Amino acid sequence: MSSSSQKRSSSSSSAIRLFAMTAAAASILRGGAAGGRVSLFVRALTPAARHASSTLSGQRSPGAVRSPAAVAFRPFRFAGGALRMAETSATTPPALTDEEKAEVESAIKAKGDEIRALKDTGADKSAVAPLVEELLALKARLDPEMAAQKKKKKQQNQKQNQQKKGKKQQQQKGKQQKKQQQQGGDDSESDYITPRAENYSKWYNDVIRAAGLAEQSPVRGCMVIKPWGMSLWDRVRNELDASIKEHGAENAYFPLLIPKSFLSKEAEHVDGFAKECAVVTHHRLTADPSGEKGLIADPEAELEDPLIIRPTSETMIWNMFKKWIISHRDLPLKVNQWANVMRWEMRTRPFLRTSEFLWQEGHTAHADREGALDDARSMLGRYAALATDLLAVPVV
Repeated sequence: MSSSSQKRSSSSSSAIRLFAMTAAAASILRGGAAGGRVSLFVRALTPAARHASSTLSGQRSPGAVRSPAAVAFRPFRFAGGALRMAETSATTPPALTDEEKAEVESAIKAKGDEIRALKDTGADKSAVAPLVEELLALKARLDPEMAAQKKKKKQQNQKQNQQKKGKKQQQQKGKQQKKQQQQGGDDSESDYITPRAENYSKWYNDVIRAAGLAEQSPVRGCMVIKPWGMSLWDRVRNELDASIKEHGAENAYFPLLIPKSFLSKEAEHVDGFAKECAVVTHHRLTADPSGEKGLIADPEAELEDPLIIRPTSETMIWNMFKKWIISHRDLPLKVNQWANVMRWEMRTRPFLRTSEFLWQEGHTAHADREGALDDARSMLGRYAALATDLLAVPVV
């Protein structure tokens, strides 16, 4: 028998003896061990057994990567009357011998030279990437702890980068929304609708925009009602107009401009919206003599009695009623007006609150108080019917 055969035989015997010892220990543990819980760990083979494990599986070629299972047993643990293989970390390989370290270091150097040579020839990044992965794997095998630390640090950096990216995207989104608000919310080219739960106000504006009902106008607080939005208003107006005529009222129209003196006589009446009135003070424009301001209000064209752009028409209508009502035979007098009014709003919302808006206002005159109250109750019922039957809005 050759010396190599004798070595292989001796090493094999050592390995067989070690396996036999392990089996015997397992048999003893299965038979019952005093003291509750006993753990048996076979942490690593002896140098002779380590050599035997490689010779049992055949001669290992130089530089080949050896499986951790070939150089170490997994620990055994006795618990609950049974021998079980304990969990071990698959990411922690056994320590390398000096010979193995030299082999890995040599492989690292060769792989690094190969990568540099490829880069020098201008190779594509996709061609270099697999070699880089192999190089990192070799370095991890040489120093597992450092590789684990680098991996952990890389994961932490990736998590931080994702958090920073998310925060940056949120900031950009906030800036974009703020910019849109400053520009009057002009995002008519977008079909995106903000979720209602996220921002109720923005959701409302997005629905109006996406449905093509209205848009912001160049005049602050005023909107442009588009054809689709106007068709909805026409439907409401036609339904209500027919009901108002059934009630006995007739349509009329009164001036948009109301003398300030009219409102002054009804100071208590207009007190609620006096701060919202738009006032016309001049009846003519002229060129700025200095040429700096373009057109200016002509100082010589100032009105003696400034005009108020209609916030409501009571004062104007009742000024006409006193001319139309001569005796009790002219009562009841019922007049309705479909018109636009102006109330200077600080915060506006399309269709809900704008500086200029469309409305109807009905005005009646009666011979007695009971007649006026009955007429008011009757119209309230008609308004309620419009809300419930046409608009599907419940009325309290």
